Amino acid sequence: MLTKNEVIASADQKITAAWWNEFLLQCKNFTETIVIPDVLSDRDCTDMSMMTLDAVREICNRQAGNYDFRYYQGTEAMDEEYLKKNIYPFPPMPGETLTAWAERVFPGQKFGIILNYGEKFSPLLAETLGRYAAPLLQKIGIPVNGTCITIFIGNYGYTPLGIHQDHKGENVIHFHLGPGGKVMYNWEVDEFKKLGGHQNFMDVQKMLPYATEFPFKKGDIFYMPWNKFHIGYSDELSIGVTLWFNNITRKKMINKLINSIQLQYIDQEDDTITKPEKDINDLQGFKEIEALIKYDDDIQNLTVGQFFKHTYNEYMQALYSNGGWRARPLSLEQEVNYNENEFEHLHGKVIQRVSPFIFHYKISSDNNKLFVYCRASKIEINYHPELINIIEKLNSGESFVTNDLVAGLAREWPEEAGLYFLSLLYNKRGIQIID
Repeated sequence: MLTKNEVIASADQKITAAWWNEFLLQCKNFTETIVIPDVLSDRDCTDMSMMTLDAVREICNRQAGNYDFRYYQGTEAMDEEYLKKNIYPFPPMPGETLTAWAERVFPGQKFGIILNYGEKFSPLLAETLGRYAAPLLQKIGIPVNGTCITIFIGNYGYTPLGIHQDHKGENVIHFHLGPGGKVMYNWEVDEFKKLGGHQNFMDVQKMLPYATEFPFKKGDIFYMPWNKFHIGYSDELSIGVTLWFNNITRKKMINKLINSIQLQYIDQEDDTITKPEKDINDLQGFKEIEALIKYDDDIQNLTVGQFFKHTYNEYMQALYSNGGWRARPLSLEQEVNYNENEFEHLHGKVIQRVSPFIFHYKISSDNNKLFVYCRASKIEINYHPELINIIEKLNSGESFVTNDLVAGLAREWPEEAGLYFLSLLYNKRGIQIID
């Protein structure tokens, strides 16, 4: 269950607003590759390493390859059948170090693991990196495609992807947790192409004499802009946690909005076959197609432009409620079969908002519904002004006894209604029990 966050900030924590200001100066506002040494303490590295292994364990326990979990032997990506036989049954044990896990499961092997969307599978990692990044995001804003975590684990030598360039606009910060070090090689775009290079270029040795080398060790932070051709070299066992800033193109963003409209407003279960049209001057089929659209009062009379803006605003509300993370966390229902309707356990508990995440909300135009954006999930509930009061109190960051928090609502609604509302937030990982 979601309980009090016991990760203690290190005494030598350095990642503050002032630190980010200096970072932006050194990398010339995200345009130059840099290494900043000795940022993370040993405690930071140990704690974050455990968080990354928690994410791997979650993937192994689910035994599902649709979460973009990749395992490499050398440059060969192993298939799902291999993972089910050789990786998923042997997850990292709670408290087990990377070195101990590697010796137990991969003795004498060179291996590599790449796990995307680490923010989804390790709540503590999302909270920790979210706190680190918050001052920077307050300064520069949240990328419209969000931020995300990719985890690199292993001693695989050169990155199995070959020399490559990341997606346009997607800059990356690498937090190196060790224990071993890593080297990143960079090439400028024009020079690399003149040398005959291209995306996923595998003849690394041919290009190394022309590269700029950036070695870094445990506790260092490495930053690289998206447009550098690059490859990493990890001959020693290590973990790298990367924070991505996904500044996508306008074309990609409009496609995301169209996809969002499909998911929210179009019946995805309908499989009715369309009928042929008989008369171009009397087309009948659109009425049947339009029936799939789930209109509500807030969108029914909007123009196309207004509808897209409405969808964009909702999308950004959800993104902001998740601290910028692109992937919403696993709900407690997904993780431990939590039942939102069984809220009695919250009676008399002390709860608090999960930092650094803030609830966002809006009220329907007819004042009948309240929409709460919690960790990138949209919760719909009947409106009452006291629900806003509860949200604002939680957003203060203070802790509250649940019964006291819902007391104002309980004057007009049953106390159970307030506890049910808190249960919805708890399931989506918006609040935590601290006592």
